[in-house]
Order: sequence, then structure tokens, then C-alpha cells
Amino acid sequence: MLDEFSQATFDGCLDSDFQIIENATPVCALKLTDVIERTNTPRQETFSLLFHGPVAPFLPQGIRRLKHTELGEMDIFLVPVGKEQDGFQYEAVFNRLLEP
Repeated sequence: MLDEFSQATFDGCLDSDFQIIENATPVCALKLTDVIERTNTPRQETFSLLFHGPVAPFLPQGIRRLKHTELGEMDIFLVPVGKEQDGFQYEAVFNRLLEP
């Protein structure tokens, strides 16, 4: 399912909220703050998503179920990459193979 999502898909979701779901229950919301293009090749699209989350709960790295009002539910590997006074920053890195 994630191969359907490209960098352009997430570009359209900047500044929107993604709910973290655990055991079918919303835990917290993460705001998509940045979509960063990495080095692309003719066969691969590479980009990162940066999210801002609250101070609590802290989410250790791992696969998280995210729910977005337009994109639906998806499982994404999130890594905490920074702490700010008002919360944590999380990153998801995508290496998406393109059709030949």
C-alpha cells in the first residue's frame, strides 16, 4: 500500500495531522511539518517525512499505525530525531522503487 504514496502525495498533506493508532485507539497526533526530497535515481524515489509530536507520550522508534483523513491508515517506521521544548520530532524515510 505504501508504494502508492509518493513524495507528491505527502507534499499535499503538509501541516496536517496524522493520528497514531494503537489497539484501534488514537494515542496522539503528529503534524507533518516537512517533506524532504533526497537523492533520486531513474529507478528510485527517496524522501523523508518530518513530524512534530507532543511531549507525551514519547514514541520510541518502531512501526506505527498512522491515520490521515485523506490518505487513510498506513504503517510507517518512525524514528525520534529531535526534542524541542514543546515536543518531539520524528522522521520516516522512504526509498520507493519506480516502475521500469
